[in-house]
Amino acid sequence: MAFQALPGFRDFYPEEMAVRRHVENAWHAAAKAAGFEEVDGPPLESIELLKAKSGEAIVGELYAFTDKGGREIALRAELTPTVARMIAARAAALKKPVKWYAVPQLFRYQRQQRGRLREHIQWNVDLFGASEVGADAELLWVAIDALRRLGLGPEEVCVRASHKTLAERKLRDLGCSDLEAGLRLIDKDLLDPEKAKGVLDAKALAELKRWLDDPSGEDLADVHAALDDFGIAPYLVVDKRIVRGLAYYTGLVWEIFDRKKSLRAVAGGGRYDTLIERLGGPAMPALGFGMGDVVLAELLKDLGKLPPTPPRIDILVVPIGDEMLAPARQVVRKLRLAGERAEAPFSSMKVAKAFQAAEASGARRVVLVGPDEWREGKVKVKDLASREEAVRDVAQL
Repeated sequence: MAFQALPGFRDFYPEEMAVRRHVENAWHAAAKAAGFEEVDGPPLESIELLKAKSGEAIVGELYAFTDKGGREIALRAELTPTVARMIAARAAALKKPVKWYAVPQLFRYQRQQRGRLREHIQWNVDLFGASEVGADAELLWVAIDALRRLGLGPEEVCVRASHKTLAERKLRDLGCSDLEAGLRLIDKDLLDPEKAKGVLDAKALAELKRWLDDPSGEDLADVHAALDDFGIAPYLVVDKRIVRGLAYYTGLVWEIFDRKKSLRAVAGGGRYDTLIERLGGPAMPALGFGMGDVVLAELLKDLGKLPPTPPRIDILVVPIGDEMLAPARQVVRKLRLAGERAEAPFSSMKVAKAFQAAEASGARRVVLVGPDEWREGKVKVKDLASREEAVRDVAQL
């Protein structure tokens, strides 16, 4: 019987793992450059916590079950509830602002499509205890900095942003009594009379669509100015359709897309100044974003910006004859302790075959350990790029 991975889940072979690490390295570097500290939480959380953050509708998207203790729990579908719970637990002791990030694996039972699976790696970046617009700009800087490290400039990606209060105010002006339903219409692009029935009449719907398509009027001047200080204002696009249809967002909301908008959002975030209080903590301004690896990898692939698969080793140490196996291992030890990625075959091999193996592994150099040279404390070193060969003292390797 042949076994396969579950639908929507991935096996990471070396090539896929190299892409994953390439993305994750950019995330870690951008977060640490801005002074964010890494955290993590458990892969399981109570369903009540997840519902408190996202509402009852989240339950249908969870990998949920009852554990042996009778607790209703689920695999984490996002990290924000966990981080908010952690902040609430130690709010008084934490020095503000709190700048945290994490790179968890998340699970969500959802329909698969390009850029969306049932598990993914997500970069979460959160900032607590700061209400200034500079904090919003700081968060956007970190997101953009990671993308720039991956080779994505303002001609390839953009931040589509708005204030959630703008859409809420417009919906009230249009007579919408159910703001959550109205925001959902905008967020899911359900702006036709049939789908808007009971939320907005035809006249109000037409006015809403006109307002959404009009880039003039309210803008994000303060955010734009702060982003300009960081040198990333060219990434910003005012888009009133960005409302992040989750009820806990309270202010600036934004999503990052490729300029052609050929894929789902690469990232999304905003302010959620009331969430900590809703989860049992003190009143505290907060903001954050999540960036997933699935869509980002698709975009890098589409743009030809994925890195080549890195070489497996730097140096192959080849024993010339079985009696040289032990000396070869000693050379490998010396090279590894010096920081080189080195290995030796587990049995002796012919030189021609050894060079083929070295090139297949991506090695830059081959070290030949032969009996004559070894008696003199020397080895032969061949550079595979230049084809130059030299005899070197083992002590100088």
